[in-house]
Amino acid sequence: MLNGNTDRTAEHKKFWNREKTAAPLASFRIGNYFFATHYRAAEKILVKGTRITPDMIDVDSFMEDYERHYNETSALNQTGFWTAEPYTGIPWMEAFWGCEIVANGESFMAQPLVKEAGELEKLAFNIDNPWAAKYFEFVIKLNKLSQGRFPVGAPILRGQGDTAGALMGQTRFIYALYEEPAIIKKTLGRIVDSFLQIYKEMHRLNAPFLGGSSLGLYHVWAPGESLWFQDDIGALLSPALYREFLLENEKRFCGAYRYTMMHLHPSSFHLLDDILGNENLKAVEINKDAGGPSVAQMLPRFRKVLDKKRSLVIWGDLTEEEIQLALDNLGPGGIFFSILLPGLDRAKKVNSFLMTAGMP
Repeated sequence: MLNGNTDRTAEHKKFWNREKTAAPLASFRIGNYFFATHYRAAEKILVKGTRITPDMIDVDSFMEDYERHYNETSALNQTGFWTAEPYTGIPWMEAFWGCEIVANGESFMAQPLVKEAGELEKLAFNIDNPWAAKYFEFVIKLNKLSQGRFPVGAPILRGQGDTAGALMGQTRFIYALYEEPAIIKKTLGRIVDSFLQIYKEMHRLNAPFLGGSSLGLYHVWAPGESLWFQDDIGALLSPALYREFLLENEKRFCGAYRYTMMHLHPSSFHLLDDILGNENLKAVEINKDAGGPSVAQMLPRFRKVLDKKRSLVIWGDLTEEEIQLALDNLGPGGIFFSILLPGLDRAKKVNSFLMTAGMP
């Protein structure tokens, strides 16, 4: 058992250095796959078909939910650090750029903003917009709520390709890679610039937690400022298109911070070699998706991440057998389990297993 935050941060440093930890590192999120529904304060805005505007989101009303989530996971005595994020149900980056946000009952969708690639050049990002103000209101009030008890991190902010795909629709985006490559490349660069602006302001507003920060959603502590991103649209790209349009920008924004992580679905495994060619990327998170390949089937991909000297986060509704399988086959260092479970009792059982799990 780890004794206090000092031991826990020391173990997280080992994760980033891919060194053997005293026990498997893990964090828990209680609830279903629809994160937007984890907050009681969001019930009135989740009504299907509702067009959401920033003024409809009462940040203060969410604080009780955050306190409840913190208390739930505190009871676990987990090795991860529970992390608060601005309400993760909202597609924030798309909203920052001007997309209309509509509720669908279990989550929110961003509506395409333009129909043609040429229209992207008319769009302008300004950090002083109502959606960004609402996002930073969450950051400020969550820091106040924390009082040093937990870190505040970033929710799902997508990435350059996902944001561009949302702005014009994914099908149009794919066609535009061939028809208007110069416009798309310019737009992707501007989206990365906006992404870094948001992160810079967030780190400015955030109080350092135990001398570092935490990756929101996955709750991995880092001994300095950190960043994580995703580009799920990569599943639709060939490796050649990924290298041409996304990779260099990913190197650029990962170069802005020392501790960086990319979220990945198995549907993008065909890009893994190129992703690992990003020398500024320090960790990769891989989903165990519902209906996707099993942990056993993904072991070779997990091993590739570690062999390329990157740390690995495995996310999903992981069982004790899957956790032990990963530990037995991947070695003792550089692994973090981010576990989604439906109830606290089940989380307690899995966490108890982790405390006694065999380490190679």
